[in-house]
Amino acid sequence: MVELDAFSSSGPTLPEQAAAVLQSAVEALVSDGTVTQANVAPDYISMRAIESEQKAREIAAAFHAAMYGLRQLYIAVPVPRRKA
Repeated sequence: MVELDAFSSSGPTLPEQAAAVLQSAVEALVSDGTVTQANVAPDYISMRAIESEQKAREIAAAFHAAMYGLRQLYIAVPVPRRKA
């Protein structure tokens, strides 16, 4: 099982675009059969019935790196503000 509950952890918020990327990755894993059960909520991702422990560890590491990397990118790159 892989769980990602850091959306609600302390620190900068994960932008919606980054959450959408992670959700798309979950959908791809389910679609190809690597993961057979997944739950995606606004602040939580859970994946179960993964084909092997090694694959579960690989997925967990990739999602952890992606989440923190996208969060840091969001901090480092200014977001254009809409003019009122």
